[in-house]
Amino acid sequence: MAQRKAHTGYLFVLPWIIGFVGLVLYPFGQIVFMSFNNVFLNQGEYEYAWVNFDNYRRILFEDIDFVIEVQNFVVRVLLYTPVIITLAIIIAMLLNQSIKGKGFFRMIFFLPIIILNGELLQNMSDYGGMDIEISFFVLDIITTIVPRSMVSIFIEMFAYIVEILWYTGVPILIFLAMLQKIDRSLYEAASIDGANAWSIFWKITLPIIRPAITVSIIFIVVFLANFDGNPINGIILSSNRDGSRREGYASAMALIYSFVQIVVITVLYFIARQKPQKGRA
Repeated sequence: MAQRKAHTGYLFVLPWIIGFVGLVLYPFGQIVFMSFNNVFLNQGEYEYAWVNFDNYRRILFEDIDFVIEVQNFVVRVLLYTPVIITLAIIIAMLLNQSIKGKGFFRMIFFLPIIILNGELLQNMSDYGGMDIEISFFVLDIITTIVPRSMVSIFIEMFAYIVEILWYTGVPILIFLAMLQKIDRSLYEAASIDGANAWSIFWKITLPIIRPAITVSIIFIVVFLANFDGNPINGIILSSNRDGSRREGYASAMALIYSFVQIVVITVLYFIARQKPQKGRA
């Protein structure tokens, strides 16, 4: 009976195994192989010339543009991620309150994720929808609040805030789902014991939603890495079409970029993880 159950389990898992091997493992192995070769397309067929680590050496020590953009990406992620998670938690807690029209407000915060993809974003950008500087009406309002010498700084800060808020859509939903699963009796018991809102957040809310922080970290890093406006993706795509680089060079770039993402996720995970308290098993 145990053997029959095991065979049934393997049959259910088999489609996933086939899909993983065919759609993930084999393409990944192909990319690794191509990264150690110069790849040429000759009459519809690929030809390979083994170059060992030459592609990696060129990327890291000669073509410095990629390295600079990767450094900028790492700094950006390390700065943006804590801010995005903090804002997402605050907004999720506000949206979790019993207020009228909370479904409408939840839709507003998730709407940028829908707009952020596809041709709509490109059209908005082409017609100035993503550029606050060309709006004279907005500039007139800003000059009534801050001195003209500070307008450029104010606009730049506002642009960063708007950009960060656009990235909070999915993390807000993740934290909102976690908050709705918290037993209200925990809050009532803490209030009876005299705990204030600050203590309740640190002792009850944050420990419960902490696993969602790890999920949000993975999403944010991958989202920022694959965002259409990320210049690294443009460099990899252009290298794929460049006659002096080709697919092998682009494959090496993609592997380095993936490795950097894994390192960043690992670092942020160990920073955000809950440390075991002393005295507990």
